[in-house]
Amino acid sequence: MLLFSLQSERARKNAEGSLHEASTRISELNISISAATGDRRRFEADLLALQAEAEEANKARRAAEERGDRLQLEVNRLIEELRREQDNYKNAESLRKSLEIEIREITVRLEEAESFAQKEGKRLVAKLQSRVR
Repeated sequence: MLLFSLQSERARKNAEGSLHEASTRISELNISISAATGDRRRFEADLLALQAEAEEANKARRAAEERGDRLQLEVNRLIEELRREQDNYKNAESLRKSLEIEIREITVRLEEAESFAQKEGKRLVAKLQSRVR
């Protein structure tokens, strides 16, 4: 019986040791699970924050694209307006040059007419003076 008692005492101590080791291992695993769960929660929170930042960046990108499109339309409109103004300027410049030429021609004709009128006036005055004499 003493042998049975010693064996059972050893078995009990072995079982208690195994239980203690298992309890220690379970505690360690629980700590690891808690740490992993905490890490997972932090990662999920970080992921949500990154998703929110990505969505915000995407909205900002879309807004910038829309502004870019509006600005491109404005640039195109201004380019077309500039082209029209350049055409208007060319036409006005061409008209100005033709008017200058016409003014020079009219001035020459006017001078010729004045010269002719002076000569003719002098001739008529001379003719009238000779009649008067």
